[in-house]
Amino acid sequence: MKQWPCDRSWVETEGIALVALLLYRWTAAPDLYYTDCGELAGVCVTLGVAHPTGYPLLSMLGHAWLHVPLPLSPIEQLNLLMVLLGGIGVAIAHRLLLRLLPQILGLDEQARRAGAALGALLLMTARTVWAQALSFEVHVLQQVLIVGMLYWLVRWEQERSRRHALYAALLLGLCFTNHLSAIVLVPGVLVFAVMLSSSGQGWQRLRQLTLPAIVCLACAVLYAYLPLRSMAEPLFNWGEVHRGIDKFLYHVLGKQYAVWMFSGQWRRQLNVFWSLLLPNVVVPCALWGGLVIWKRHRLYAVLLVLLVVVCVGYVVHYSIHDIEPYFLTAFIALNLAVAVGIAALWRYRHLRVVLVLLPIVYTAWNWKPNDLHVHRLIREYVRLVVEPLPKGSILLSQQWDYFCSAFWYLQQVEGYRRDIVLVEKELLRRTWYIGQLRRWYGEPIERCSSEIAAYMPLLEEFESGKMPQERYGTIQQAFVALLEAIVRRNPERPAFATPEVLETEPDFAALFATEPYGATVALRQAATDSPLPPPAVVDATALIQSAAVYRSERLDRGLVALAAQAYVRTGDALASGDERSRQQAAKSYRIALQLDPRNLRARQQLEVIEQRAVSAP
Repeated sequence: MKQWPCDRSWVETEGIALVALLLYRWTAAPDLYYTDCGELAGVCVTLGVAHPTGYPLLSMLGHAWLHVPLPLSPIEQLNLLMVLLGGIGVAIAHRLLLRLLPQILGLDEQARRAGAALGALLLMTARTVWAQALSFEVHVLQQVLIVGMLYWLVRWEQERSRRHALYAALLLGLCFTNHLSAIVLVPGVLVFAVMLSSSGQGWQRLRQLTLPAIVCLACAVLYAYLPLRSMAEPLFNWGEVHRGIDKFLYHVLGKQYAVWMFSGQWRRQLNVFWSLLLPNVVVPCALWGGLVIWKRHRLYAVLLVLLVVVCVGYVVHYSIHDIEPYFLTAFIALNLAVAVGIAALWRYRHLRVVLVLLPIVYTAWNWKPNDLHVHRLIREYVRLVVEPLPKGSILLSQQWDYFCSAFWYLQQVEGYRRDIVLVEKELLRRTWYIGQLRRWYGEPIERCSSEIAAYMPLLEEFESGKMPQERYGTIQQAFVALLEAIVRRNPERPAFATPEVLETEPDFAALFATEPYGATVALRQAATDSPLPPPAVVDATALIQSAAVYRSERLDRGLVALAAQAYVRTGDALASGDERSRQQAAKSYRIALQLDPRNLRARQQLEVIEQRAVSAP
């Protein structure tokens, strides 16, 4: 007669969950983080619509969580939600392993408990898994749903209860309402379900799977949230999906991302997976555990193999930079094999010390890449970009990862610099964005109505995929005309652009005289324009402190390099002034060198100012 874990195992589960919560809370980001963090936080605060594919489950969960009365800012409270979800995911993984290990290895209680505990702790300290619990994003919720689904699949196999099959189907469906990368789960789950169903005729198997399939598909009703909220025109209304079924499907299916699918860069993405494998998986234990599973329980082996192979095989064909979280399904499956390997090796007493030390080793190994507790680069960079700008400025930018997403949150949620009109240049290539600009900024956008009227039909044609390539020049001309109108039709508002806008749009850049101005470039419409006040040298204390710690990751390096260049441009703008301005320029160049000691321009200009000061009478 099978014996399942007794209630005292809950004490172990709670202890492991507490360790996870403490670890994640200590290393979590205290503020905004890169890429979509600011935009998703703004969506949750305002109950809006997020970027494709919409993420309705996360949006509603985040909004509900913000109603818990805590003495935290919205972004701090949402980051705390990620910590809690990370701890819940580790706890569920422990319960899953307590169920899984006896099925494969028998009922050696000590080996079972050791394998489950160490396996859960190793999942907790896996680099990519750990990273998802540290800032507000979609992937930690996906991790919880995946582990929960696997838990109910195992219970279904053990107890053959349809109720458990329905729970697993429900969680699979919820995975799709959180992130469409859940498609990688379907082959493994489907094969598992078919192999587990009765050995009768095909139609009998189909009948047993019909209700779970209906439950899974019924979760799609959560996507009704998107058009319902879109109709209410919330502050954050990406896609304006209420405009029609074509706009809804374009958004939900992420059609704008199709250009990055199967683009021939799979070798680079596969290298990313290999580089992440050891920091996420104790490979020898995974190999040993996989062999044991294959020999003793072929059904679980097929499930785990399909989860890994399909996940990696699919994800490597998605050519984006921030691909790491998309491998989560593979890392979860491999860590289940790790736990089996540890439990199988537990009988070798001389190996036990090594096995017990593994979570400590992985914690130490992955601590530095995942310790974000003093990471304040994003807010400080936003300050660096915005604070020198005169009141009422127009700013064109496409720095989504570092600036635009975070500024959306800071401006629309926290009320920071509401006088600034920010236009995200690349989003002007989407039909919904003009509506959001009108809601946010009103008159400065309405003044461009004639250019908008000329541009929008072309943009609709382009977005539908029906525009012939020979008309791309026409839409580009209308696009540049709209950018120009935003600047020229608001002559009372100083206009600026971050440098990459001018680099990527040379036709637009040629329309204006430019001069460096802090992290931006001033767009001068005529020689008679009023002179701008000298750019302020923004206090860089917190930026330098964070930059000293965070230099290894790609986005950290990119932000610090941009910040250093911003201080160089500030110095260049001040260097030709009076003695006081030159002192400020020297200060700005010194900050640039603290951020980037190899910045040759800052070093040369600082030497010129110092030599001039020495030679002055």
